[in-house]
Amino acid sequence: MGRYLLGILLLFKYCICGDVVNFDGDIKDFVVGNSKLFVLTEHRLHQMSHDLNEEKRKDITNATHHNRVNILVPFEANGTLITCGTFEDGYCEVLNISNITNIIYYEHNILVGPRQNQKSVAFIAGKYLLVGKKDDDAKPQDTMYSVVSLWSTSESQPGGIFSRTAEGSDAIIQSTVRDVEFVDGFQRVSPSESYLFLNAKTDSERKVLVLRMSSKGKKTEIIKSLQAATIRCCSDKVRPVLVASTVIPSVNGVIWAGAFSAQNQQDPENSALALYDISNVQGQVKGFCAIGEKTCGSESGSELQPLSVVFKYSSISAVAATTNGSWIVLFIGTSDGQFIKLVLDEKFTPGCPIVLYKSDDEQAVLPRIYFDPVDFRHIYIALRKQLRRVSVVQCDKYSTLRDCRAALDSLCGWCVNTNRCSTQDECSDTSWISIPKNSLQTQLFSFQMTENSSRKITLHVSLSLESTGNPAFSCTFTKESVKLCDGSDLDEVFPNCSCSFTDQMLYNRGLKVSATVTIQDQKITEMLTLRNCSSITDNSPNASYTQCVQCISSGCHWSSSSQHCDWTPGPGPQLNIQDACKNLLSEMVYDKPEILSLEPNKVSFHGRNNVLLRGRNLESVTKIRIRGDLECIPKESPVFDRSSDTLRFHIPPSGTKGTVKVCVVTPGDRCHGYSNSTITYSSQPSCTGIQPTVTWSSGGRKIYVQSSNLELVESVTVLPSNKVLKTQYNTSSGDVWFHSPRYDGGGQLRLLLNVGNSTVDCVGNLSYKPDPEFTGFTTLQVANDVQVNIKKMKDDLNLSLNEVTVTGLQGDQTYQCVLEKIESNAVICKIKGESGAVPTVDKLNINVGEFSKNLESQSGLIYLLILAALILLIILGAVVGFIVHRKSQRQMNERMNKELDILETNIRRDIRQEEREACKSRDP
Repeated sequence: MGRYLLGILLLFKYCICGDVVNFDGDIKDFVVGNSKLFVLTEHRLHQMSHDLNEEKRKDITNATHHNRVNILVPFEANGTLITCGTFEDGYCEVLNISNITNIIYYEHNILVGPRQNQKSVAFIAGKYLLVGKKDDDAKPQDTMYSVVSLWSTSESQPGGIFSRTAEGSDAIIQSTVRDVEFVDGFQRVSPSESYLFLNAKTDSERKVLVLRMSSKGKKTEIIKSLQAATIRCCSDKVRPVLVASTVIPSVNGVIWAGAFSAQNQQDPENSALALYDISNVQGQVKGFCAIGEKTCGSESGSELQPLSVVFKYSSISAVAATTNGSWIVLFIGTSDGQFIKLVLDEKFTPGCPIVLYKSDDEQAVLPRIYFDPVDFRHIYIALRKQLRRVSVVQCDKYSTLRDCRAALDSLCGWCVNTNRCSTQDECSDTSWISIPKNSLQTQLFSFQMTENSSRKITLHVSLSLESTGNPAFSCTFTKESVKLCDGSDLDEVFPNCSCSFTDQMLYNRGLKVSATVTIQDQKITEMLTLRNCSSITDNSPNASYTQCVQCISSGCHWSSSSQHCDWTPGPGPQLNIQDACKNLLSEMVYDKPEILSLEPNKVSFHGRNNVLLRGRNLESVTKIRIRGDLECIPKESPVFDRSSDTLRFHIPPSGTKGTVKVCVVTPGDRCHGYSNSTITYSSQPSCTGIQPTVTWSSGGRKIYVQSSNLELVESVTVLPSNKVLKTQYNTSSGDVWFHSPRYDGGGQLRLLLNVGNSTVDCVGNLSYKPDPEFTGFTTLQVANDVQVNIKKMKDDLNLSLNEVTVTGLQGDQTYQCVLEKIESNAVICKIKGESGAVPTVDKLNINVGEFSKNLESQSGLIYLLILAALILLIILGAVVGFIVHRKSQRQMNERMNKELDILETNIRRDIRQEEREACKSRDP
């Protein structure tokens, strides 16, 4: 169980995922041997198999000392790996190439590589270790510096192992140039000779140099065989710095490819890849000579100029090469994290670049690139902490013969029996159909028409293909589902077809023909519009150009001298409209559309929606065309929301990074504006988090997105509501933010960055809390100012001063209250009395994003409460008085009623008494 857990931990630590290994430190260097691969990181040396499984490791640092290993050279003939570093004032050791933990020899107090963190070159030259480096130990008074040294690799050699002693002196090349940087070097086996490439900088200029020496004989003979030359690039602009190089395997001569830089990363063509013949480097360059020679000040020989500049890009960082028959295949790494394959024909004409790998971020491909020495089917590249094993062929991603051919990859062809795109060695005992030599610029399907003396027309169709066998091949030409020709009128011989018919069919409006070529079960169909070549005329103001376009697109021949269309003299390659008619287009006089600006002009490789193009004379624009150096087939985008000086369109996604050119297309397929309008495709944005991570229910808080390439973000989607929020970008600070939406619920919401029609996950969630609570305020007069103290309930919002605005009100007058402090339970602000004392305020308006709160002064409230209490007491007194009065009156009434009753009773008694007495007096 423990072993299983250990295996899982190692898998996560180094993240071995197929052909990718992620190390726990930056990769400083790596080399590939015949059977092993060695990777040097900051802290250790790893021994790995070619399929990237780790076999051994060796720590190169300890708790007290840091060792910067700067020499890593496999010596296959001796079965050893040589490493040198800076530990103990410099050291070198010889390791067993099959087990790097087995140290065969160790020597300290010897500095072979550079002392500082500078570039150096080291490789086995014959039987010695050749090292090119800047002299770190030079003194201020020195005028000569050691730049190249030959070191012994065994005790039997002069001076013993790790000695540069030669016959009578050290085996070194010296220079009067202090500032040198070695970039690359290699040994050629037959004839045995070594090449070194370096950048040299003097007070007057920068330049690239090549040093050539024999690799045979004694040390002094090798050193004294020095020949040198200056390498120049290029005719369009000076690129005086070499960044990477490779030798191209060749039987005849030595073809070398160098990537040169103009040191301007903002220039889309800052770097160029150029080819040179270095097989006959002769002469000397000023300031470089073998030790003991007195000719370091002389210069002879000629400068090397490019055979061809095959590729331009903003930031080439690495290059490797191989050959396939007469084809040259270049592999190019870039500083923005792309790995590109480029095929050249025998005339050094490049085909379409093919992107084999594209990183999501901007990690550069490191300068060292190595092929798998077993089958050359894979190549190793490094990007910071990551090592990748990349397949050099990706034929299986093309599903049809047409797509396989359109890739323009000399390593890929169509296998007839297996019915798939593959390499030739994967397609045995059958026909393998591939791109012909010298046809990188030729279209797959071309056609022409000829006329014979009997007024019979022959349509010639040709496919730009070649085959190792004789595949089943047939052609069909139909007009409205009816065969146009058959029998003797039809000729079918791979890869060409011809169909003959009478010229009567071409009159009137021409003839629409469907041409289908079938190879085994793969069909290639083109719709052709044929016209009578000798009758193509146009009376429009732009007659010459439109006639030329109609002529070429009908399979006819355009005469530039007579400006007349006629039948082609015989079958051959079809002319390109842009080439045949370009002179006529430049002569046309009309209001040409112009592009003045594109907003934005930097996008992710996911594309961009709603791009604004500003210009002039844009009314006739029908679409936008986008062409890049890394994509031979241009992309097109429709136009919407147009006017005479603006229009909008969507930039489609791209399979590559880099700069593309944009033109506006008008009727007749004319393209305008390529020369001064560019768009840069870059890596997709990333989101490592947001700040702040908490907002309030009413929303409106400014949330900043954190990470890189954020200017490419178009909007933010909030999940699970799918609400899309517009983002804002500050060009000066590079900040991107959005305002949090209203959300009545609690908890956390997930965020997605919208880039083109794709989304990028954002690390971290947005949490919602209740709105802030402000419970009251008091004021305090401070000189001419009024300090306002606002009471607040404690919360987790961590409000900042720029998020809260407070306005004071006194009657109809408003005052801005300047925030001074926000505490957990209070907000303090001050109303400035700039022209006299400010009266106290009785109301406040507080705004926090979309949340708003109105408060009244607590002192005013107390006054109102007291007044209300007094009124209440008065009312209560009146009520009590009334009640008492009523009670007293009722008692008095009761007493009066009782007295009246008594009085009434007495009166009645008196009356009865008087009546009795009256009766007595009348009685005798």
